[in-house]
Amino acid sequence: MIIALANQKGGVAKTTSVFNIGVELASRGNKVLMVDFDAQASLTICAGLEPYDYEKNIVSVIRDGLSVNECTVQIKDNLYILTSDIELAAQEMALVVRTMRELVLQKALNAVKKEYDYILIDCPPQLSILTINALSASDVLIIPCKTDYLSYRGLEQLQDTIDVVKNEVNKKLKVLGIIATLYEQKVKDDQDVLEFLEKKGNVITTVKKLAIAKKGVYSGMAVVEQDSKNDISLSYKKICDVIEKERASNGN
Repeated sequence: MIIALANQKGGVAKTTSVFNIGVELASRGNKVLMVDFDAQASLTICAGLEPYDYEKNIVSVIRDGLSVNECTVQIKDNLYILTSDIELAAQEMALVVRTMRELVLQKALNAVKKEYDYILIDCPPQLSILTINALSASDVLIIPCKTDYLSYRGLEQLQDTIDVVKNEVNKKLKVLGIIATLYEQKVKDDQDVLEFLEKKGNVITTVKKLAIAKKGVYSGMAVVEQDSKNDISLSYKKICDVIEKERASNGN
């Protein structure tokens, strides 16, 4: 099953979510590939890797036509990553003039989809041709949304993009739900936005704003590895339960 995590607004714990979900799914015996589809290479860095150490990466796949398997790096048992670097920004511009530009990633991932139980795509923090590629390639979409008003308002633009992709490119795309991130339970605004989100769509869970979420960055340690019983870890485990149930029900 191919899963995109997308939100055009940055700072919503999107990359943190991809990494923790990937690590947790892999720990359950699933073979998982994480795709860093952001020129900032935040997922690559979270995995404890230096982007410029890898000549073959997502740019090699998109620009040069190399296979995904030629460019992946194994980082843990059952867990692989397709790294990124700043060159992806230039490739994004080049994609605009390519034929079938919105299907480039879909073609690359379909070639290896059967080799993995899950492929997770960390989308860039904007509604670009890269994000459209990710949505076109995916079976399901998970939307991390910070519990503040600006993040909530941005969901309308994302929904418009989802509708276009479903109507024109990828009819099977399903929104699995929203992750309400960086949630502060004692803050009235956060409570209000969470209520708005719950009315707007399926909120899978909340992920609290805790200091442990920042620990382990640059060393490749996910929160679910550092302390499997803290609130953030339990939230990501719940998300993985939902993901595994979805895959079992659809046979992806």
